Amino acid sequence: MKSNLDRLFIATFSSKAEETAKEYGFGLELNDLCISRNLEADKREWVIERMHGELERASSLDKKVIMHGPFTELTPDAIDPGAIDLMIKRYMDTISICLEMGIRDLVLHDGYIPLLYQKSWHIKRSIDFWSDFAERVPEDFTIYIENVFDDEPDTLCEIIDRVNENLKREKGRALYKICLDIGHANALTHGGTEEIIRWIKNMGMRIGHFHLHNNDGFQDLHNHVNEGTLDIETVLKEIMKFCHPDSTMTIESRDAEPSAKFLKEFFGG
Repeated sequence: MKSNLDRLFIATFSSKAEETAKEYGFGLELNDLCISRNLEADKREWVIERMHGELERASSLDKKVIMHGPFTELTPDAIDPGAIDLMIKRYMDTISICLEMGIRDLVLHDGYIPLLYQKSWHIKRSIDFWSDFAERVPEDFTIYIENVFDDEPDTLCEIIDRVNENLKREKGRALYKICLDIGHANALTHGGTEEIIRWIKNMGMRIGHFHLHNNDGFQDLHNHVNEGTLDIETVLKEIMKFCHPDSTMTIESRDAEPSAKFLKEFFGG
């Protein structure tokens, strides 16, 4: 079981992420590969060097690091097989860089696009995609699948359960966990703290990682964790109650320092 402070990370898109991580002793979640263009061959060495620099400035070279993978124009719902081939290429290029950097934890979006595809299609295609993709993933890797435009928790739970059940039967292990982004869920459901607690209870031990930020319940504002319609203290207490004690948490506030200060005080650092 990790100490609570060892569970905390800061997304590198946040302002002063490296300085804040160093000051508060948090790890980093690297966002440099979120934009697929940075995976092009002519960018590879540059982006790896940049990420090493971020880790060095945060004093995180000897700490666990989480990578956030690409998500632009990537969805397992795609009908065009060329789009699926591109998705696999982008993800495998990301894993290659992770291995080069000694990173074994990767966040990827679930790719659900409301109004474009029906949920029944999304579930079927997602189960097929993530099951096939698992054949390409190294044994010591964990992939966290993140909600973005999901308006309820059950669809992602069904996908994770069905894929992992097959993997446990065939390979003896589960590969996938959920990354619950509480800010995304709040903006899509407009339900505030009570609704996010429902997500936490429903997803429970499937969750391996969280993205923490707050908003007004309608826009994905990435405010600091205590600025918005979510009562973050209540949310964190429910996380501690219903989720695995080793689950990790990344601050995804645009301004990292206020959230870092709040979380360190909350966890008794």
